[in-house]
Amino acid sequence: MRTSWADSVAEAESSASATGASAVNTTAAAPRPTRSTYVPPHLRNRPSSSEPPAPTPANAPSAALRPSAPSGYGGPSGGNRWGGAPVRDLGRPGSGGSGSGSRGGGGWNSRTGGWDRREREVNPFANDDETTEPEFDGQENTGINFDAYEDIPVETSGDNVPPPVGTFAEIDLGQALNENIRRCKYVKPTPVQRHAIPISLAGRDLMACAQTGSGKTAAFCFPIINGIMRGQPAQRPRGMRTVYPLALILSPTRELSVQIHEEARKFSYQTGVRVVVAYGGAPINQQLRELERGVDILVATPGRLVDLLERARVSLQMIRYLALDEADRMLDMGFEPQIRRIVEQMDMPPRGVRQTMLFSATFPKEIQRLASDFLSNYIFLAVGRVGSSTDLIVQRVEYVLESDKRSHLMDLLHAQRANGVHGKVIPT
Repeated sequence: MRTSWADSVAEAESSASATGASAVNTTAAAPRPTRSTYVPPHLRNRPSSSEPPAPTPANAPSAALRPSAPSGYGGPSGGNRWGGAPVRDLGRPGSGGSGSGSRGGGGWNSRTGGWDRREREVNPFANDDETTEPEFDGQENTGINFDAYEDIPVETSGDNVPPPVGTFAEIDLGQALNENIRRCKYVKPTPVQRHAIPISLAGRDLMACAQTGSGKTAAFCFPIINGIMRGQPAQRPRGMRTVYPLALILSPTRELSVQIHEEARKFSYQTGVRVVVAYGGAPINQQLRELERGVDILVATPGRLVDLLERARVSLQMIRYLALDEADRMLDMGFEPQIRRIVEQMDMPPRGVRQTMLFSATFPKEIQRLASDFLSNYIFLAVGRVGSSTDLIVQRVEYVLESDKRSHLMDLLHAQRANGVHGKVIPT
């Protein structure tokens, strides 16, 4: 049967519509596989949005309150930039590390007037010969004949002079100071110590003429350390680079200042009293750092102390105790103008407010003027023959060539150790 051209076009349209409907039904029944979508590495391990989120602990902060942190270069959110575990801040205040939080670092020490580094106190007895604790009780400080001191004459003058003591046990110096006296092997006080310590503990000013080598360092260090330990803590200004010592010990030379400092460190060990030395002829930066750590007792030479005062690194307005050792030698070296400037023209409290102890081997007119200007209602103490050194000191002069001095000194030290002699040898 012949069909027209119109009938052929109608049949073609009907067959095309039927084919499209069957294709749609086939696609709905079995969807074609699609290409996988690219997932960045830092999102690959995360649960899909259709899965329920992981349970949150009850004590964990909510997401709204938790600060967001950038994830960095491929690391997990909240970690460091290299994909490691979160890093704790170890050096900022308030962190859980050991920076300047509650467990480490330090802070301002209002008692010593410096930054407390929480350092462990160095044992000043570490360089001494190793001695067991029981041996401390029965040994004396060798090199000193204490029995010979009984015959040394002592004269005192002044109003209401406190009586002398016979032993250290009669003096209430505190447990820590008594323990250090035992470590130093001091059994009997010397004549200057028997009289000077009770006078100083009573708060009286003292002018003492004592022989060289008679124990003057302990005579003024013991009362000063005891007074600082028992006194009220000083309210020092905070945040300033100026230090405010409570006691000042002036000596004429660097060697004597170092010697006093070493002895004072032994006496003040584990008492909480900090001793610092400042002298000329050495870099000042290290001494400034020691001062910034806090100071209770300052041992200094007049020249270096004037330098520190002019730099406003030391203030004397809180001085409670002033001790001048070898005052006659300081006058001979021309230090009288500097001493008078330190005591009278700076911010040191006047006499009668501070306690002053002046020690000298001689008693010339210049020393008498210093005593009348610096001391108030003082007690005069003369031990032994004024102007001489003690008979217990052996002075020997040996002629040695300049090139042989070091080797000869080493021979003397080795011979002393081999013979078991423990006295002090001071080569000059």
